[in-house]
Amino acid sequence: MMYQNQMAQGNDVARLEDYLQAFRQRKWLVLSFVLIGLMLSYVYTATAPASYTATSQVRLRPTPVGSVNANPVAPVLEEEQQVLGGDPVAAEVQQSFPTVDRRNLDVKFTPKSNILEVSYTGDSPEEASSIVNAFTTAYANQRNAAATAFYTDQIAATQLLADDATTQITELRKQRQVLVTERTSLSRTTVSEARDARLTDIAAETGEIDSKIGLTNTQLNGYRLSIRNDQADLTGLSGNPPGELLTTALPPTSRDGIPRLLLIAAGTLLGLAFGVITAFFLERLDTTARDEEDVALALGTTVMGGIPTLGFGNRGGSGSLIMLSSGGSARIAAAREAFRRLRSSLQFLNSSSGVSSIIVTSSSPAEGKSLTATNLAIAIAQNGNRVVLVSADLRRPSLEKYLGMEANRPGLAEYLSQTAELNAEKVPGIENLWLIRSGYPPENPGELLNSDRFEQMVKELEREDVEYIIVDTPPVLSTADAVSAARYVDGVIVVVDVERTNTSDLLQVRAELERSGSKLLGAVMNRRKFERSGIFQRDKYAYYKADARRAAGS
Repeated sequence: MMYQNQMAQGNDVARLEDYLQAFRQRKWLVLSFVLIGLMLSYVYTATAPASYTATSQVRLRPTPVGSVNANPVAPVLEEEQQVLGGDPVAAEVQQSFPTVDRRNLDVKFTPKSNILEVSYTGDSPEEASSIVNAFTTAYANQRNAAATAFYTDQIAATQLLADDATTQITELRKQRQVLVTERTSLSRTTVSEARDARLTDIAAETGEIDSKIGLTNTQLNGYRLSIRNDQADLTGLSGNPPGELLTTALPPTSRDGIPRLLLIAAGTLLGLAFGVITAFFLERLDTTARDEEDVALALGTTVMGGIPTLGFGNRGGSGSLIMLSSGGSARIAAAREAFRRLRSSLQFLNSSSGVSSIIVTSSSPAEGKSLTATNLAIAIAQNGNRVVLVSADLRRPSLEKYLGMEANRPGLAEYLSQTAELNAEKVPGIENLWLIRSGYPPENPGELLNSDRFEQMVKELEREDVEYIIVDTPPVLSTADAVSAARYVDGVIVVVDVERTNTSDLLQVRAELERSGSKLLGAVMNRRKFERSGIFQRDKYAYYKADARRAAGS
């Protein structure tokens, strides 16, 4: 959270770098959202019902079925669309596929074309292709069968007419033969008026029969021609059927809708976007002082140094004494270098402003003030300066634990209550470093640190040729002890935990110290992120690594 965000006006507009900053600060949160998006999209695509659509095509040709004059007519695609999805075709398909659902059938056509496009959606690729092929095959077969039946019925009906005509001709010829026989017989008889009259009648009847035979024979020839034409059309159905499968559906290779990989990619990207947006808003709402600008603006002072986050083995007991550690990691080496820089800053203040007595405190508990005070004192002592470390956190002393010295012994509390003399004990194993223990827990620690006796202690230590006095006090916002004691030293260093300290707390710390007339020397940012060198920054921590190797070899 940038401190200036608290001061942002209503017209503050988020920029790309704001989102990138939020991503860097909360990358694990963003990566969690990415993982959630990936997992949800994967589960959805794995469990969602899959459907597959197969498509085939039927070409339609003219057919005489339904024609008023028995001539082939072009198909009406709107009507054929209904026929293909109608009951007769569906009934035939259901014989092979009882569970077929006509709601999954779709029949389309392009205007001014002779092709029907048929699609069916099923639960599997094989089901979809098999059923759509069954529909198109059944429809084409029924259409072709209707045309075949039409021509077969036409031929049969015409053949009946031809057979009747043949029968009529046969009967007429028999009648004519009787007349011819009678005429021959009469021609051998005696000429008479009756005979001549009969011969005239026979000639007339014979002419009438011949006329009927000729007319009937003409009809018969017409019937035979019609039969030959129908037979030719019937034979032609095999080459140009009224319904022809233009394309046969194959099992589809992909499921319907958006491809699975694309859905998974989209879910991952949505997770990334939501994660970045969430991180951005959390960053805007976060009041933690993580940046030097935040701390500097809140405390009205400079940041003197930053201590990287230490491993679990270096957060308690003697392992916290980074300046005495021989660890070979770059992180430990970076922490040692941070305390050396802090030491250099104090040495500059000592030479320029005579600052020698310093309180190290924080806004709230567990922000690293005691660890910072101890390692800072060791760093100064390692430089050859005489340092006295004062355990003035009378409520929860920690310095003794870090240095491996017993806490429940007479010390500062007894001196301030005037029951014992001041006793600065030499810290074992560390040259130039002395410790004033906290002493036994008193009932009135606030009053003791607010007494003139504390000021007297500081002046007495300065007269003893002590170059630096480092005082560890309780947090400013927890008790009034630190503010009370701050009046008697040259300045205060505030330890800021970049993962816990809020800018609002720092503003309150600043107000408390200014109200007491104390001088803020600067701030130390604890638990700063230690970024390892990347592929493009392979030499970024080369000096820390070299220092770590030297420490490990010593």
